[in-house]
Amino acid sequence: MKLHDVTALAVKIAGLVLLVILLSKIPEYVQSFASVEKSQYTISSLYYILPLLIVGIACLVLIFLPYKISNNLLFNSEVATNDSDSNNLQIIAIRLLGLLLLFWSVSDAVFHLFNYLLLRNLADTSFQISAYNYPLIIATGVEIVIAVIFLKNAKNISAYLHTVCK
Repeated sequence: MKLHDVTALAVKIAGLVLLVILLSKIPEYVQSFASVEKSQYTISSLYYILPLLIVGIACLVLIFLPYKISNNLLFNSEVATNDSDSNNLQIIAIRLLGLLLLFWSVSDAVFHLFNYLLLRNLADTSFQISAYNYPLIIATGVEIVIAVIFLKNAKNISAYLHTVCK
């Protein structure tokens, strides 16, 4: 099995894991939607369907297009080096971790956006932005930054880990 095949397999497995997580969260969305439907507020079902749809599409892309994603994770210059296979696998693992973290942080950002829009509409413009939970938004931003660092600097991180762990 080539390095390209291992990367594609890992991407497909990540997509399957995320799909299972998505499916496990559907009852929470249904319960939340049902509780809001019984209340006096009118909320579009788009607030509940669109976040699940975005995450579902991302899962399907990971599952059905793993080789296209692995082409972006593997660069020809890194594959052609004389590094050991374990070092190349470590670089791929760091990039896959970054990809997974990026997926989670983007889905969190979508959640925060829809949560804000939902609260703003429920409060009929009396909702103050100062009442929103900023630490969670800041944490999501930090997750995005860390994910991009993992994706862009996987080779440097792997080299650093190799020197520290000797």
